[in-house]
Amino acid sequence: MRLHNKGWSHIRIHEHLLKNGYEIGKSINTISQIMKRIKKREEYSSQPIIDGIGNFRIKMLERK
Repeated sequence: MRLHNKGWSHIRIHEHLLKNGYEIGKSINTISQIMKRIKKREEYSSQPIIDGIGNFRIKMLERK
């Protein structure tokens, strides 16, 4: 993600990872998928934590 934030393209990131011995797929699309997963994980983990139980109602139904 740091390389992407520096403005590196997916092709350049892919070549850099292969050159430095990382086991990564042959396709450049693997970088896109990894970036998508990282972004989704960061969005999920940065959500505010809601403490307590909200206002809700319980409706009792009669059995026939």
